[in-house]
Parts: sequence; C-alpha cells; structure tokens
Amino acid sequence: MWSKSLDLVFAKVADLFGFIFGSTCPVCGRIATKLCRGCSETLETRQVDQSSSEYHGEVIAAFAYDSTIRQAILGFKYRNQRSSLRFLGDAVVRRVLVEQSRSLKTIDIVTWAPTTQSRVTERGYDHAELIARYIAKKLRVRCLKLLTRSSDQPQMGKSRESRLIGPIFSAKKLNAEHVLVFDDVVTTGATLNSASLALYQAGAGLVSCVAIASTVLWRSSTESCALAKARK
Repeated sequence: MWSKSLDLVFAKVADLFGFIFGSTCPVCGRIATKLCRGCSETLETRQVDQSSSEYHGEVIAAFAYDSTIRQAILGFKYRNQRSSLRFLGDAVVRRVLVEQSRSLKTIDIVTWAPTTQSRVTERGYDHAELIARYIAKKLRVRCLKLLTRSSDQPQMGKSRESRLIGPIFSAKKLNAEHVLVFDDVVTTGATLNSASLALYQAGAGLVSCVAIASTVLWRSSTESCALAKARK
C-alpha cells in the first residue's frame, strides 16, 4: 500500500514537471516527463511471458509488437522522446537476464544493427545505438560499434519481399567472442540475420540477437542466430 502511494506521488510530480517543461508521454501524448502511468501499465501487459517463453537460439524479444509498443518505439526513434529509453531498455535487460539464468552464455560485447547514415544525419542520433549502450551499461559489459551498414536504404516502407533480402553489413574483426546484437523490431528477421552473418564472418564465436519487440512474439521468422551457426 505504501509503495503504491509513493508511486502515485512520483507520477503526480512527473506530471507537474511535464507540464512545466512541456514534455509528453511518447505513447499517448499526455503531459508527463516520462511514460505516463497508464501507458507503462499497458506496456507491461505486452511483455513476453518469460515463464513460458524460452530462447532457442533465434531472437530474444521483450514485447509482442502492437500499436502501443509501436508508439513508444516511434516516439523515441523519430521524435527523440528519450523518456521511453529506460523503460524499453530495462525490459530488454530483464529478458536477457532471464535467458542468462537458463542457458544463454556469458556476453562479452553488446553491439547494434546501425540505421542508415542519412537517418543519423536527419535525426542527429542512432536510436539503436542509444538503447544498445544502455543495455550494455546495465549488463556491465562492453558496447562497441562493430557493424557498418553498406547500403543507405532503410527497411521501413519496403515490401516484405524486399525486406527478406535485408541490408548488407560488414563487421570489425573479432576473436571468438559472444556478441549480443540489438535491433528495435523484428519483422522478417532479415536485418539481424545479415548482422549476425557479418559478425560470424568477422570471427565472432557466438552471436545472440535481441530486440525490443517482435511481430511473431519473441521468435523471428528466420533462424537469424541459430546456435548451429556458431563456430565450434
């Protein structure tokens, strides 16, 4: 009861600061300095059931993809609404920690599938990098930029057939390390598939893929980082 009362007080204070500084909830647009209480509770219900979902060497995702999680991601991705960074990052970290408690091997490096350079120039930042660095900090592992995107064509807006081809990446040389590679949303799995392939070609011992959300719950529609692809 006392904890709930404190949460309510903090929510009211956040709303007050949101009113003063003109900030809004990235999901519903309500005045707030972060995700409002209602949207936070709604998003929590969208989190993958960790007790029944297990990682089989494909993609670890924190949320099933729907309109609510889409708004939270788009607000951060296109409108620089950083208030959702902690919520989304923490959800991914919790998901990774659950899999580490089961069978996921110790992670050496966290990296990300970079967006196009034109997007970075337009926005002034790469949202995937910001979340990847937050995840790495929470997991207390290194975060390095290992991947370079060869094409400047974004995946968004492409047909499914075009998406399945995926972007082309090159990677810095590695020495048989376990790399966790991040992307925001998994649809066809092509981006993470291309990213993990580049990392394996660069010498990664094992690549695990993680995303905020997946259109097919926690698993991608391609075996983007199947354990069978790991170098022995």
